Amino acid sequence: MPILLGSQVKEQYGLATPIFIDLRHRLYDDVALLRELGRALHAKIAGLAGGPQAPPQKILGIPDTATPLALSAAMASLGTSFPLGYAQMRKRPAAYPGGASGLSSFMGTFHAGGEITLIDDVMASARSKLWAIEALEKEGIRVARILVVVDREQGGDQILAEKGFPVHRLWTITQILDYFVRTRKVEAAAARDALDHLHERQYR
Repeated sequence: MPILLGSQVKEQYGLATPIFIDLRHRLYDDVALLRELGRALHAKIAGLAGGPQAPPQKILGIPDTATPLALSAAMASLGTSFPLGYAQMRKRPAAYPGGASGLSSFMGTFHAGGEITLIDDVMASARSKLWAIEALEKEGIRVARILVVVDREQGGDQILAEKGFPVHRLWTITQILDYFVRTRKVEAAAARDALDHLHERQYR
């Protein structure tokens, strides 16, 4: 998992923080890892939605980092008993003068009775999720659930839950750092510093 700790963050990004999750620039160098994440996301959604008897499912990644994650999950669903449809969002709506679709951020189709799972790489403040939810609701699309790869445990999930949007994750940052310490990939002190930093900076 591409997570920078301690001096690595300063060296790579010039930031004064003991931890930085760098999915945007590092994950997509490893296509095999992207494929495995797609499989993990697909399996998680299947469990959350209720399996083959669930309503039709679509997956949508918050641009830009999560767009390939969502596509990888949809591809992983091919040939399984739990297929996922795929859709995208634009950061800025595209206008088609005179067209029936008008001003749209949503790229794809959505039918009443279906469910959308909103995907993102990291959960922190929830700001990007709230932006995506608002943009989709303007087009009559309700998000059924939110699924992130890593939850930084800074309270963003509670903000969304209070608004009626359940948040799920593949891993918490505590789980990842515990694994890194157990496998001696990082020093215990560096992991403690990172967790203390996150726990002191809560958004709720």
